Amino acid sequence: MTSYYRPTRAEISLDALGGNIAAFRGAIPNDMRIMASVKANAYGHGAVEIARKAVKCGADALGVAFLDEALQLRRAGITAPILVLGYVGPEGLAVARDFDIAVTLFREDILEAAAQLPPGPHKLRVQLKIDTGMGRLGLLPDAPWQRFVERALALPGLEIEGMYTHYATADEADKSYARLQHERFASIAAEVRRRDYPIPLLHAGNSAAGIDTPEWAGGMLRLGIGMYGIYPSAEVNRQRIPLQPVLSLRSELVMAKQVPAGWGVSYGVRYKAQRAERIGTLPIGYADGYSRMLTGKAEVLVRGHRAPVVGTICMDQCMVALDGAAGGLGPVQAGEEVVLIGSQGEASITAEEVASHLGTIPYEVICMLAARVPRVYTEHGRIIAIGNALD
Repeated sequence: MTSYYRPTRAEISLDALGGNIAAFRGAIPNDMRIMASVKANAYGHGAVEIARKAVKCGADALGVAFLDEALQLRRAGITAPILVLGYVGPEGLAVARDFDIAVTLFREDILEAAAQLPPGPHKLRVQLKIDTGMGRLGLLPDAPWQRFVERALALPGLEIEGMYTHYATADEADKSYARLQHERFASIAAEVRRRDYPIPLLHAGNSAAGIDTPEWAGGMLRLGIGMYGIYPSAEVNRQRIPLQPVLSLRSELVMAKQVPAGWGVSYGVRYKAQRAERIGTLPIGYADGYSRMLTGKAEVLVRGHRAPVVGTICMDQCMVALDGAAGGLGPVQAGEEVVLIGSQGEASITAEEVASHLGTIPYEVICMLAARVPRVYTEHGRIIAIGNALD
């Protein structure tokens, strides 16, 4: 098993992951497929191990952002269907075909490049993207999308697996814009059926739609942030599907010492001890994805109590005020566990809380965890794998 020598690590509960997938499966129609989104290194959780577990738990397909992410999964021996949700240029089409990876089509020049592929033993699997109001990738619904579809269907080297769109506001309480997008896509779906286009799968659902409006998801739910136990926003119905956070970020004190009154802590001396004070040092910093912008805002858990992060967060280290822990701490020694995201005893610090300090969303908090932070995978109370990019 891969090893690591710094006590900082992201612990990934595969039990929680499986529970979240099961929770969504139980809340959506039985015939609706699930695509597990493992793009961005599975939202920071580690793409290969998450993909393996998701498929084992019943995910029908895997979604990634670009071709290199799909190739990583194939080279790890994962054979499940994979869809690249983002752009794949002409130079990647033959590679995608060779590795049995579906690509998303939405541009005439890429479609023409697909038409020029030399014959091979397999067809290039593709899905077509419709922009119903996200303004990102996709064919516009009022443009001549039918000609694009008919051209794609006429190419003998292509296998058209599906057509999809993406909601921009499905996680908001006001569903009016999401409803407009749904109606646009429903109109296109009706036209697909009327023209008898052989496109077997039409889908539109993300995690938020799976929670609030599964009837708008179509034939497949593209399960992203919800799979990782984080709700898409504070506005979705959190009572409908119970979720468990999959990731926790943990380290330990590598030094605990008392500094005298007036002693400066970290670069810029933005914090000075007001009196003799115990300061603890953690081996984690902004190069690990624990943002420097958390300086003066974040707290950590020590012995189940909150302790403030003090002084400027460094590249590889940060400091906490042990005397400032809510509830009070007894003597704290080097080697004691510290939780930056996750639970310890009855206390917890969520990715949502960290995101609020940064003025961002929890997606970004977990995605920005650096590759140099080992991922430790647990199942049934034991470590089953360790991912260390530096090993």
